[in-house]
Amino acid sequence: MYYINKIVGFLISPLGIAIALALFAAVFARLKRGRTAKWMWISAAVWLWLWMTPLMTLLVGTPLENGFLTEGKVPSAESYPVADAIVLLGGSMGSNDGLSSYAEMSASADRVWQAARLWKAGKAPKIIATGDGSRESTLGLLIEFGVDGKCVEFIDARNTEEEAKGIKEKKILLVTSAWHAKRARMMFEKYAPGVEVVSSPADFEMNMMVGKTQWWKYFGVDPYTFHLNSVAFHEWVGIVGYALFR
Repeated sequence: MYYINKIVGFLISPLGIAIALALFAAVFARLKRGRTAKWMWISAAVWLWLWMTPLMTLLVGTPLENGFLTEGKVPSAESYPVADAIVLLGGSMGSNDGLSSYAEMSASADRVWQAARLWKAGKAPKIIATGDGSRESTLGLLIEFGVDGKCVEFIDARNTEEEAKGIKEKKILLVTSAWHAKRARMMFEKYAPGVEVVSSPADFEMNMMVGKTQWWKYFGVDPYTFHLNSVAFHEWVGIVGYALFR
């Protein structure tokens, strides 16, 4: 099921849909349906262009994060309630493959910072870090941030569903990227029934990307913006799916 979800997730993505449109265009061109093929090519190009623009980040990405802001600002660690554990979802660290003796951080490493802030603020006695292959690097970074290594536990998991199933505490502070927080909470409510979940997200990257962008820049294209928008698209597909079928 894990790999099926990955395949389906690619097919139902901005890039997957663009490839599908291009393939249909090639088929129609082969069938001598030139007019239809032309519109398919144009649709694929316009579709890709839209998903590479900050305009789509504003329309699709920022709504994922805005509900976790307080008066337009990221809440402080001190503002969160006390819980049994801080659950730090994986995806923020590179695996320790011997390349470096230091922690290798990805674009979502703000999650680790947030977990450390909450622990140091006394919001929970332990951190439960999840993820496949990130145990050593995540622990090292948490220790560098001042967390007692004895207060860190790990759950090996490949996705949020497996992460949720491994949680047994009654109340948790759920740390993930802000764009993932809404779907993550829905999944914990489904796969960890009885656990009270308080979202404590970090990494408000969609809002940071848009910022105070001048209006004309919303229509420019950028490869990293395409990555962010693809992430947002994936999140909305998951949110709608869980809302319909949970």
